[in-house]
Amino acid sequence: MSTVGLIANPLAGKDVRRFVSAASINSDRNKIEILKRCVLGAVDAGAENILLAHDFRNLSLRAVESLNLGNKIIEMPIETEGNRQDTTRAAEIFKKEKVKAIISLGGDGTQRDLISGWMDAPLLPISTGTNNVFPFMVDPTVAGTAAGLIAADKLEIEKVARQAKVIHVELPNGTKDLALVDVVLVSERLTGSRAVIKPDSIKQVIAAIANPASIGLASIAGRSNPVYFDDDIAISVSCDPDSPQRVTSPIMPGSVSDVGITEIKQIELGATINLEGPGVLAFDGERDFVIGEEEIVKINVLRNGPRVIDPNYAIQTAAANKVFLREE
Repeated sequence: MSTVGLIANPLAGKDVRRFVSAASINSDRNKIEILKRCVLGAVDAGAENILLAHDFRNLSLRAVESLNLGNKIIEMPIETEGNRQDTTRAAEIFKKEKVKAIISLGGDGTQRDLISGWMDAPLLPISTGTNNVFPFMVDPTVAGTAAGLIAADKLEIEKVARQAKVIHVELPNGTKDLALVDVVLVSERLTGSRAVIKPDSIKQVIAAIANPASIGLASIAGRSNPVYFDDDIAISVSCDPDSPQRVTSPIMPGSVSDVGITEIKQIELGATINLEGPGVLAFDGERDFVIGEEEIVKINVLRNGPRVIDPNYAIQTAAANKVFLREE
């Protein structure tokens, strides 16, 4: 069955950074319109079914209610709790149902939650969050068309997708976690509102993707030593507010900070790097785990993540292969 999975994080683009920076709010209405256009593009491209992940704001259901697509729409049997586990459980179901492409609306954190349920998912991420290093800024109809073509076997995913790097983290208690863009150690004692908003609190940034044109904590690494999606390395930047060496970085939308840095070091894929507490670890921009004095966190970066579908390249490839030409 040619099925496209569809999921939206209703909390993406609505965190505390709206109150302390110039970050905009991504409304429910905007996400519903994006979802609607994704569905229409996927169905027109040949997807037989759209598997909708439930969310506590019912964004997906509200998006399709006026489209009259009948049994093409399948509702995922899942109870939502309004937290990140909703996305992870949905990804597990997508994997079980063997969907051929997943369109995921959210920021870096949303995509991290998704791959926690399906590591090498066939993923087309659309930017609707605050930190958007990983997802694409793309027209939803184009994204839906790309996913639909893959679901309908009109395009081979291997030809239009690239496997992402993943930052693998082993916490002091033995728990395993991960990130797609960056893991950051900050000199705080609580996870609090989760977002990192104090530049002087940043102790170390480890980034798998460090684009100097991005917004967020990874921009510290990106403007110090850029590392891109296809580069088979990661980067570590140690920070100290008293250091004479500085880098100017937009760690939040509209908020440019002067960050002191003491060391820049490339990390080979598969190599292990240790972070030592105390502090709080932030994964893809969100504080998640408190580490104590002298506790050690082990980190390595591998290219074993999601197969990321490039929507623009997918459409270009389809056009080059005459996929859109039809006989009447």
